[in-house]
Amino acid sequence: MRLNQLDIQYTQELANAKNEISHLRDISERHPERVYIKAECPKVKTTPSTSLAYATTARPTDTAIRNYWLLRERIAESEQMIKGFAGLH
Repeated sequence: MRLNQLDIQYTQELANAKNEISHLRDISERHPERVYIKAECPKVKTTPSTSLAYATTARPTDTAIRNYWLLRERIAESEQMIKGFAGLH
């Protein structure tokens, strides 16, 4: 393949990967119960009479959410760069 064709192919693959990541991000925001990443349970300030009376839902930390999606995007970009470099040899 010519270099221009490889560039077009890898650019399209990167765009597809970013679209998939965006789609997964949207799904995870609509259905957070299906996402398994580091989470914290807020502490209850009062002492309830039963343990479930003031139960809170665990949720991922904001930093964990941002880092997860940033990592996914960087992995997709790195894969395309590696493919491009491999195609040069």
